[in-house]
Amino acid sequence: MPISRLEYLFNCYLHQNCSENEEAELMNLLADVENKIQFQKLIDEVIEKTGTEVQMTDHVAASILKNIMDSNVENEIAVKSKNVFAINWFKVAAAACVIFFISSFFYWGFRHPANDKLIATAKVPHSKQAVIKPGGNHAVLTMADGSTIVLDTAQNGNIVGGYSQIKKQGALLVYDGSKASKQGSLVTYNTLSTPRGGQYQLVLPDGSKVWLNASSSIHFPTTFVGNERNVELTGEAYFEITKNKEKPFHVNVNGMQVEVLGTHFDINAYSDEDAIKTTLLEGSVKIKSGWRSTLLEPGQQGLLEKNDNNVKIKKVDVNEVMAWKNGLFQFEGTDIKTIMREISRWYDVEIEYAGKVPERRFEGKISRDAQLSDVLKILQLSNVKFSVQGKKIIVQ
Repeated sequence: MPISRLEYLFNCYLHQNCSENEEAELMNLLADVENKIQFQKLIDEVIEKTGTEVQMTDHVAASILKNIMDSNVENEIAVKSKNVFAINWFKVAAAACVIFFISSFFYWGFRHPANDKLIATAKVPHSKQAVIKPGGNHAVLTMADGSTIVLDTAQNGNIVGGYSQIKKQGALLVYDGSKASKQGSLVTYNTLSTPRGGQYQLVLPDGSKVWLNASSSIHFPTTFVGNERNVELTGEAYFEITKNKEKPFHVNVNGMQVEVLGTHFDINAYSDEDAIKTTLLEGSVKIKSGWRSTLLEPGQQGLLEKNDNNVKIKKVDVNEVMAWKNGLFQFEGTDIKTIMREISRWYDVEIEYAGKVPERRFEGKISRDAQLSDVLKILQLSNVKFSVQGKKIIVQ
């Protein structure tokens, strides 16, 4: 049986063989409601084949979704799911509800408590809301004398000379404390801070690397002297510590201390979270709280809840923990309040809840480069409603 023009163009687009004219023709066909049933069948066929037989590239998925999101009509189509309303290999969002947001977009899903296998129907209406852009590389460096340098506007190159040389390289701040160590000069302390909607990278005087998440800060010496390396953290940061058996590295946060010799780990210590979370990726760390100490192994997370000196250990998905560093939000059965706290910090918005908080558990990935309006459109597919008033999001 000869294939239809829509099917031919869809398959060409899927494998990136479309010309510009064919791509434009396909998008016009997708916008025609008379093609809804046929397009539904094409979507179902791709889902049934799973990822081994059909792969859609990030570019293709992003392009289709952009055309749908930019449309002035409401598009509706049903999506068959397998156990969870998210099929993470299928990287397309077409007709506004094949719900995956990969690369510059996303894939998304939610668990249904009563029925794991379901048919979901989603609508994404076109709306003209004020654009709230995602965060970026923003930070302020506070020197020992209290003076500040806004790194957003600082030129690349040497920022401060003297014994402690500080260089800016794009979104990276590099300290070279070798001169200070040799000269035996007085050690001073600096603080690197990111605002809400900011992130930054830092190379400490010993070569250790730090990635700061939004609304975070690290207080550190301009050179490490003595038998220890000590820093203080608020918020969240990922560390890759330079090995030095003679000089252990300590991260102090809210009365807790993480001790390492040379390893990779993440600490989430936001004041609005229920616990301080230390996640180990490589090597080993010792968590000290009061007189107690706990060792972590790679893939484990230590949780220190407020008003409790006992560190609880659990296995975690390291990719989920490190998603923020890799430019993603990633959730595995996450509740709406946890998601909105992350959104609030990254998009610098206020969150307000009207009435009872929706009981939803989400799975999926969202690019941190996505505009807030696109993120909210996808969250609304799980019957969570939002209204945006300036820089305030009201969750209903």
